[in-house]
Amino acid sequence: MMKDILGIDLGTSSVKLILTCGDEVKKVRLEYSEQTPLGWWNAICEASKSLDLSSVRGIGLSSQVGTYIIDDKAVIGWDSSIGKQELAELLSEIPSEVFKEQISMPHPSIISYPLPRIKHIVSNYPNAEKICMPKDFICERLTGNFVSDKFSWRGLANLDGCEYSKKLLSHIGAERIKLPKLCEPADLAGFVTPEASKETSIPTGTPVYLGCNDFFAGIIGMGISGEGEIFDITGTSEHLGIIEDKTTDGSDGLVSGKYFFGSAHYGVTASCGKSLKFGQSLYPLDKVDVKLALSKNPPIFLPYLSGERAPIWDPDARGAFFGINADASPHEMAYSVLEGVAFSVYHVYETMGKPKAKFITVSGGGAKNSSLNVIKSSLFGTPVRVSAEHDASALGAQLLAAVGIGDYESLTEAIEAVRIYRESTEPDISIKSILKERYEIYKSLYVSLKDEFKKLKAIGEIL
Repeated sequence: MMKDILGIDLGTSSVKLILTCGDEVKKVRLEYSEQTPLGWWNAICEASKSLDLSSVRGIGLSSQVGTYIIDDKAVIGWDSSIGKQELAELLSEIPSEVFKEQISMPHPSIISYPLPRIKHIVSNYPNAEKICMPKDFICERLTGNFVSDKFSWRGLANLDGCEYSKKLLSHIGAERIKLPKLCEPADLAGFVTPEASKETSIPTGTPVYLGCNDFFAGIIGMGISGEGEIFDITGTSEHLGIIEDKTTDGSDGLVSGKYFFGSAHYGVTASCGKSLKFGQSLYPLDKVDVKLALSKNPPIFLPYLSGERAPIWDPDARGAFFGINADASPHEMAYSVLEGVAFSVYHVYETMGKPKAKFITVSGGGAKNSSLNVIKSSLFGTPVRVSAEHDASALGAQLLAAVGIGDYESLTEAIEAVRIYRESTEPDISIKSILKERYEIYKSLYVSLKDEFKKLKAIGEIL
């Protein structure tokens, strides 16, 4: 049903393209030469030329959000510390009831959401005229239309419709700023222009569908369609959560907001990608023996290499090994990194109240590591099943385009069509109690070190 539909996912470090040609799926991944709007566009142009797109019927888009482009040039990345002060001011100035009325959800403690970032831009870029996110920029380059989807602008858009909150824009003095027009994710954004066709080799006139943020697109691509399904999307960051029937009050410090159906209740960490890359430098992570490493009483690893988001919300936190002994090997240190990543998402799960589910469905690069899946399954006490498509966000973008074209009558039907899993990892009850004891130490370490992290940052700022 998805023949000749192209999915484009603009990630943090690379662009992923996925094209379904009958029963064959073709994929391209290309890292950016530079983290700029032009660098992202050039990567798409180069990647698309490596595929035969002469018969493509439509394109679906997905991208990172929380990254803002000012007047098509300056960029504030999603992982920037910009917005911390503005967020604190907004949360103190605006009652929670107003947020629920205006944006259909409690405003989370995330500085990369639109309000704190646009508030910063208004104050620090007085001549700024236009703000968008990466997908919006790419969509405009492809079609000439400045348009986005409502889910990418969560925190500023009222999700019951497709409008920005005029009240909140007025509150931050941003009424004059040009933002992309909002539509539904499966809506048509426009058609590939002759100029874009020359650069990308995508045929002129190819319809482009809006898609959505990489997180929601990833949930779609994983085959998550109903309540009570835990999802774990690994990547540069890691999202763990569940689809529920209604939005919570946000008192747990996590995010709860409207999804395509129901509400997504989740936490996002900053611990996955960089920690796994660091662990790989110590020892091949795909060769880690979980039981052997645990028998050596390995150190405990805090995976906060670039600070941490949920559930501690501390940009000053940093990585640490605790309990290194004289015989610690690279293998044991690498195991500790895997375990620390698993502990970080279990901390989110615990904060959520440990909701019950039959499976935890994982996708992304981290899902490929069987040792990490063993740790997660044993720690959660729940089978971990791996999504058949690791590039789930690109697949989700494809599915939204397929719905827009009319290949499927509904998004639910589209999701059911791709609900395929590679493998399932069962919990190892022999290590569960050990992991739980080590997890309690893990939690206590941050509490003991959080003030020291701030002191360490202050020292670094002196030099």
